[in-house]
Amino acid sequence: MWLLVPCLYAAAPELTVLHHSVVNDEIVDAQTPTGLVKDPSDDSLVLAFQDHGDVVAGTVTHYVRSTDGGRSWGKPFASYQHPDKKVGAGVGYVQLTPQRCVAVIMEISHTDVTVEGFKAPRKSRTVFAEFDPKTARLTPVAVIPQPEDTLVGVMATNLFQLSNGDLVLPAYQIPMDFSRPKPGVTYGSGLFRSRDGGKSWSEFELVFGKNEVHPDIFYNESVIFEKPDGTLVAWARYDNDTPPAQRFMGITFSQDAGRSWTPPIDSSIPAICPSRLRCPDGSYLMFAGALDAAIPRTCMLYHSPDGETITQLGVPFYTRTNGRPQNTATGGSQVLIHWKDDQYVLSFYAADKLLPGRDHTYIDSNVVEINSRSPR
Repeated sequence: MWLLVPCLYAAAPELTVLHHSVVNDEIVDAQTPTGLVKDPSDDSLVLAFQDHGDVVAGTVTHYVRSTDGGRSWGKPFASYQHPDKKVGAGVGYVQLTPQRCVAVIMEISHTDVTVEGFKAPRKSRTVFAEFDPKTARLTPVAVIPQPEDTLVGVMATNLFQLSNGDLVLPAYQIPMDFSRPKPGVTYGSGLFRSRDGGKSWSEFELVFGKNEVHPDIFYNESVIFEKPDGTLVAWARYDNDTPPAQRFMGITFSQDAGRSWTPPIDSSIPAICPSRLRCPDGSYLMFAGALDAAIPRTCMLYHSPDGETITQLGVPFYTRTNGRPQNTATGGSQVLIHWKDDQYVLSFYAADKLLPGRDHTYIDSNVVEINSRSPR
């Protein structure tokens, strides 16, 4: 067994890696895990990942299965690709209940179909769907509304149901062309909401307004937690010229189910692409790219008792590089799920220079154990 980085305070849970294994290193430049759910028909795990980053034109989403709790993974049993070669389609999904898995399909139309196409103007269509983990079949339910000539980036794995029944999907909305924003359109980091189980969705609702200390910050990837008293706590990444280790995520609060939010302030967590999981005991895990890790280009597992106070637990074990974090991005994307008892399955993408391709990436996984411990 390999013990992960020690936690920052004694009362936080203790995290141990029980097992690690490559999910897939045969698909060239495999990256971006986008969903991890439990198939209710047999308790197997179904994981999705893509073969490109940034949902560039031609992106394929692949689905693999584990029948032993994440200790080994089969070859892809299904895949999804948009028929239009100018469109990149990325499928992300989450388990709302033990019997219901839902997906969000991002369809991005590109003006540049190369792997650098994400730097050129582009726009998107966002589809909410039911997801069948047995067959990977997608059944579209609704198109999420967005203004013309905008790009919406959704955090599909962070979709969850509030205690009042609303479905909340964290997302960010930006112009197709940043040099030509549309008057009257709300841009920034926020959410879409459904009050009927996903059959219809609200217009984009802004969560992260201006940071009064750093008004230049434009937030994007986000995650929302709900405290026992109903308070919502939202965290978001941003990108600018600030040194990465000082890009502290913004944090904001809502006391009215997300209808209004406090002005965002800096947190103490410099992280990107957060993925959330509510644990059986009501606490939370967040799995995100760590911008302040001693070894760069890694992801970090965090623990929170309430979604507001967050503590590092440690980095995963990287299988192909003997534990040493290695990647071509600052953390990438990652997913996690509760397996049984105190065990959880993590999946993330990593790199190995011995692999072929542009990015030399592959999909990795860990089975970890999280045990509470008493304060010293």
